[in-house]
Amino acid sequence: MSVHIESALGFTADFPEHTQVLEDSTAGPNTEQYGLLGGVLVTVIKDDTSVQGAAQANGWAHLMSGFYLEEKGGALLTEGGLNLPGKSAYAVVVGYDDAEGAGKVAATVGVWERGRFIGLVVIWPYAGPDVERRLSMLREIVASISVG
Repeated sequence: MSVHIESALGFTADFPEHTQVLEDSTAGPNTEQYGLLGGVLVTVIKDDTSVQGAAQANGWAHLMSGFYLEEKGGALLTEGGLNLPGKSAYAVVVGYDDAEGAGKVAATVGVWERGRFIGLVVIWPYAGPDVERRLSMLREIVASISVG
């Protein structure tokens, strides 16, 4: 089973079972947050006034990753297109330590679909050097969201 979301931000999503809708987003206005199993936090950001196309969605992902690279002292792990049918999705993935010193991974993703933009920040605990398995999880999360 999945948790179906119909958001006022203009997207729908089918997240995994046991997804928690967080009532008050800590990311500011025009955002929603969801807690997934395994300590995964998904923040969806409506920022369609500043992004007008797939190339700008890619740029948005780079711009947002700057927070984790510069403010958190993180390191770029990987970046690239997610190759999802019907949408352009580009991710920048950064590893960093949180305030308690625990390893985290943040993926900033710009999604352009049906002439509309939605941004994602997905954060999960660093589990080890096996990044590929977690990148599959990221791809599944982004694939589950439809804009428009």
